[in-house]
Amino acid sequence: MGENKGNGLKSAFDLAMERLAKKGESLTTLTAEQKSALADIGARTKAKIAEIEILFDRKIGEIRASGDADALAKIEEEKRAEIAKLRDREESERRKIRA
Repeated sequence: MGENKGNGLKSAFDLAMERLAKKGESLTTLTAEQKSALADIGARTKAKIAEIEILFDRKIGEIRASGDADALAKIEEEKRAEIAKLRDREESERRKIRA
């Protein structure tokens, strides 16, 4: 990759780093504690999502068996919303640790 810089070609990484520099940001090195905290957040979120999927999939199976399309759409949307809420919370916690 380094040889491409001389002839004007840049890697996606180099371009991304330039964009960050223009915004006044840069990559920061995380401490071992921060890395551990980020991994913990990811593991907890993954476990909570699995729990939600199990609970909702059971309900979805029951609703499919009943043939109620409206109730099925509603419960699937609730599942998506719960998962999205968890992922948003995870990203918020990750930002706090990185800051």
